[in-house]
Amino acid sequence: MDLLRFAAALMIVLLHYTFSQGLTEYDFAPSLGAVTQYGYLGVELFFLISGMVVLMSVWGRSTREFVASRISRLYPAFWVAVTLTAAVVAIAGPRGRNDVTATQYVANLSMFPQLADIEYVESVYWTLWSEWRFYLILFAFSLLGITERRTHWLLWGWLTTSVALEALPVPPAAHAALALIVQPQFSHYFIAGMALYMVHRFGFTARLGFLLSACYANAVKEADSRIDELVADGLAPTLVVAALVILAIFVVMILAATGGLSWMRWPFLSELGAMTYPLYLIHFTLGVVAINALVPAVHPWLALPLVIAAMCGASWLISTKVEDRVRPALYLAIRRLLLVPPRRMPEQAASPARVTDKATAGRF
Repeated sequence: MDLLRFAAALMIVLLHYTFSQGLTEYDFAPSLGAVTQYGYLGVELFFLISGMVVLMSVWGRSTREFVASRISRLYPAFWVAVTLTAAVVAIAGPRGRNDVTATQYVANLSMFPQLADIEYVESVYWTLWSEWRFYLILFAFSLLGITERRTHWLLWGWLTTSVALEALPVPPAAHAALALIVQPQFSHYFIAGMALYMVHRFGFTARLGFLLSACYANAVKEADSRIDELVADGLAPTLVVAALVILAIFVVMILAATGGLSWMRWPFLSELGAMTYPLYLIHFTLGVVAINALVPAVHPWLALPLVIAAMCGASWLISTKVEDRVRPALYLAIRRLLLVPPRRMPEQAASPARVTDKATAGRF
């Protein structure tokens, strides 16, 4: 799972560096674009992974513990990323970028500047808004009480609502309000991820297999409209290739959920997984500025891997020097604020599967 998260981040990094919309001094798109233009599907892979590991993290925990874990997981690296990006834009921002105002900076620290009609400091932060709306659904679900049977009802109900919202003649105002929570453009990835955790926890069943097939079918259907948006941005992906990439993503994730990739337990993978979130947050503006600074001195094809390596190094520093230190303290502080009672030691040792689930969930 750590390797898949890093692969998703790298897909997005390569997309943004090769399709920088004129921000970089050298255009890599003519050479790499036929492949890297499909890097946008890294976001879809992120959503699928999120569905799996976030359900894993909330299963068996209280709602308040879930809130504390999500806030402490997302905010430390985000605060660093917003600050770094604002500073780089002020000092050496790429052309076409306006300076970050003090109001914009403070609003971005909340992670929800769009609620005040303020732009993100970095455009890639839009996915966090989608993540939090997914968390809201799980928050409400955890208040109800998570069970296997209820989870099946939630997944089928959510998918059915998503399909109906896009297929039926819903009034625009009602559509906008419902889509804010349902997220019909991406819901199938979150749903599929949650179904994969059910596969991991309870085993593969025909009902879950049918649900995953339905999610894939809806993902391909929605990919068509997504491609129209990308074409407007200068990319030229095709639906056939996108469908094949999405299929590969589903197959690999099914293998991960069923243990088919359990042999890939190399020690360094946890480091890759830990740096993935910071890498996603900081790579765009910082990377574009770095490429532009290097290109006059070195060949562009040397500058590209050097900048990617530098972004990975910076992400590792954020992960080890900031997240690893701030996250535990922030988690405990939020638990106290929410009056979460301390955990009691179980009378019997947890099963190996449970230990693996908790250890994995803590990294996401």
